[in-house]
Amino acid sequence: MKEWIESLDLWAAITVLWAVGILRTSIMFSLGHLAAAGGARFQRIRSALEHPIYRKAQAFVNRWGALAVPACFFTVGFQTAVIVTTGFTKMPLSRWIPAMLVGTFIWGVIYGTVGMAVVWAWLERPWIATPIILIAVILVTVRHFYRKKARRTGNVQAHDTI
Repeated sequence: MKEWIESLDLWAAITVLWAVGILRTSIMFSLGHLAAAGGARFQRIRSALEHPIYRKAQAFVNRWGALAVPACFFTVGFQTAVIVTTGFTKMPLSRWIPAMLVGTFIWGVIYGTVGMAVVWAWLERPWIATPIILIAVILVTVRHFYRKKARRTGNVQAHDTI
C-alpha cells in the first residue's frame, strides 16, 4: 500500500484520503444517528456515549456547533467521539455535510503530506517512536492524576469540565 500511495500525485493522494475520510466519517455519523434512534442492536454505542470522552465531545459540539466537525480533524482519537456525537445529537445534514467535507479535506491534506510520512517512519523505525509514546503516556497519566486530585479537593476549573 505504501508504494501505491507514494506513486500517486500529491493531489491524487489527498483526494483518495479525502474519500476514505468521507466514507469513515459518514459511517461514524450514521452509527451515532442509529444509536439515537434507540435500536436495541445499538445499545453498545449508546453505552459508549456515557464515556467521559463522549461527554467532552458533546460539550464541544454544543459549544462550537458545526465548527466542531472540521476542528476535530486536527485531533487524534477525539474526532471519532465528535463525529458519533454529531450523529447522536442529530445535527442537521445541511450543517453536517459541508462541515464534514471541510474537515475530511483537512484530514486528507494532513495525512497526504506529513501524516503518512510520520506513519511510514514509525513503521520503519519503531524504536524512534518509543520515547515519544512514553513521554505522551507520562503526560496523560500526570494530567489524569492532577484532574482526579482536583475533583476530590473541589478545585475543578471551568476548562477542566469540558
